[in-house]
Amino acid sequence: MRLQTYYCALLSVLLFSSAQGRADSAEQLFARFEPALLQVRVLEQASGAKAAIGTGFVLEDPALVVTNYHVVSEAVLSPEKYQLEYLNARAQKGALQVLAVDVINDLALVSTDYRAPQPFKIQTTKPVQGATIYSLGNPHDLGMILVPGTYNGLQKYSYYPRIHFTGAVNSGMSGGPAVDASGQVVGINVASAGNQLGFLVPADALQQLLARYQREGQSKDLKADIERQLLSSQQAMFSQILNADWKLKDFGTGKVPDEVVPFVRCWGESNVEKDKETLKKVTAFCSQSEEIFLSQHFTSGRVEMQFEWLEAKDLHPLQFFSLYEQNISRANADNQALKEDVTAFECQHRVVRQAGGHHAKMIYCVRAYRDYAGLYDVLYLAASLDQQQQGLVSHYTLSGVSQETARAFSQKFNGAVSWQ
Repeated sequence: MRLQTYYCALLSVLLFSSAQGRADSAEQLFARFEPALLQVRVLEQASGAKAAIGTGFVLEDPALVVTNYHVVSEAVLSPEKYQLEYLNARAQKGALQVLAVDVINDLALVSTDYRAPQPFKIQTTKPVQGATIYSLGNPHDLGMILVPGTYNGLQKYSYYPRIHFTGAVNSGMSGGPAVDASGQVVGINVASAGNQLGFLVPADALQQLLARYQREGQSKDLKADIERQLLSSQQAMFSQILNADWKLKDFGTGKVPDEVVPFVRCWGESNVEKDKETLKKVTAFCSQSEEIFLSQHFTSGRVEMQFEWLEAKDLHPLQFFSLYEQNISRANADNQALKEDVTAFECQHRVVRQAGGHHAKMIYCVRAYRDYAGLYDVLYLAASLDQQQQGLVSHYTLSGVSQETARAFSQKFNGAVSWQ
């Protein structure tokens, strides 16, 4: 009995010592790298007050600060109104200047006169699934912290690569590093979905941005760079979508596209089981849901498709048409933008003959990006016309596409939707 008690006590000591060692390791990690963490401040020049904050970190080679593009975007888009400064662990301040950006991966390289005693290095190998990593940043302007969490690899169904991090990434931590136990950067904080669900930009994307910066130097025109990045990204993404063999599924008495590529996910709902509903409705919604941040009020890069099957056998055709029209009128663009960002929609209306020989009223609307030539948002809506108490509505929105891509997508979409 005494021997058993001794072993239990020894085990408790060992477990406590192991846990204490891990805590000390995290504390040492934070103490070593805190001087290389900076609060990135966006200052409104007229008032001198903070308009936005985020986190940045100093790299060893070259001596640059890394942060998210969305942290510094206002200073990029409106340099006459906003300027950047850093605040370090010793409450020292200094100016920052954006050198290069990658809007697709929400990254920015920034120059500074500050030199950290222990700058960060980038990890060249990925952690194993389930490894403990540490997110660093300044949540809600409360001061720099270290948050332990779990590396869960890349999101499975995402076009834009993002690491799934089980740990708290809060507002203000954007642009901060996520590091392994040795302090090497494996990702950059970018977003949170709450409930310990965080997302990181992989270090690979930072390596590519650094390589471009070392090859080309400081950007001479950041807006022109953003335009090129947007065009290149949408061409690559839609090449996959348009070249895919679109699988169709039964939908009401029609057929519609299903999950056409792995990064376009579909969901559905219906009320057909509810006896008291006079209007039976089946809805399918498919989207590539990640967005490209352009400004606080302007996003791009999404693809969304929606289908509705409606039936009302006990309604007069005029009553059905009124409800049908209400459902159709709810369609709108899927991304956010202001009139300063895009032109007004210009729309074409016509009756078209769909696959299967049935007719539909079609509305095709386009609006142009004001600052990024050759890019457009597209809204498409088609509503079947041949039935008095049944209807099929097909709808899609595309954001940040070329006219050529928009036409190619419309042709493929129209060929895929049919009434049997």
